[in-house]
Amino acid sequence: MRRPLAAASSFAVSILIAAVMVGVQLVPSTTLSPEAAHTAQDDGDDRPNDADMMFATMMIPHHQQAVELSRILADTAGIDDISVALAAFIERDQGREITDMQAWLDAWRRTGIMRHHHSDGAMAGMANADQVAELAAAEGVHAEQLFLDLMIVHHEGALVMTRQALAAGNNSYIRALAKHVAAEQEREIEAMQARRDTL
Repeated sequence: MRRPLAAASSFAVSILIAAVMVGVQLVPSTTLSPEAAHTAQDDGDDRPNDADMMFATMMIPHHQQAVELSRILADTAGIDDISVALAAFIERDQGREITDMQAWLDAWRRTGIMRHHHSDGAMAGMANADQVAELAAAEGVHAEQLFLDLMIVHHEGALVMTRQALAAGNNSYIRALAKHVAAEQEREIEAMQARRDTL
């Protein structure tokens, strides 16, 4: 049985959508340019380690799937404006983070900090191909429900990844991004759960 929407949850949705509508930019407090990304090599205390590079390497495709799911929802007819706005916010915010992380990795490769780093590990919270296809084929409220269900799990997976980066990472920029991702996605999970309770 679906529980009634609590006032706090309704407030969370209102705050999130208000932020989207007025164009609030929720970005990491420190932005690192590609040119600055490798300056840590002059300061061993801040040099990116394997955990930092693993976080960026794995979070890029993780974010890419969130963007993909958001675009699928945006192209679906009959979706409530709340979820449309939420999907647009996720696409914009995570798209910007993808650009930042790719620039950092490229800079680290150019300067030799990062050499032949590969990640074969599974990423927590990722939707499988069948789930993505089901979302793409769905319409209306069913599509909205599927999107929220998939994205909540997806965000929870990102929280696992941020905790790993904060526990083992060394680079201040990666740590700042991990903290931002954790804080932002916790808020989005709360808002998505609140919206899901109304469907």
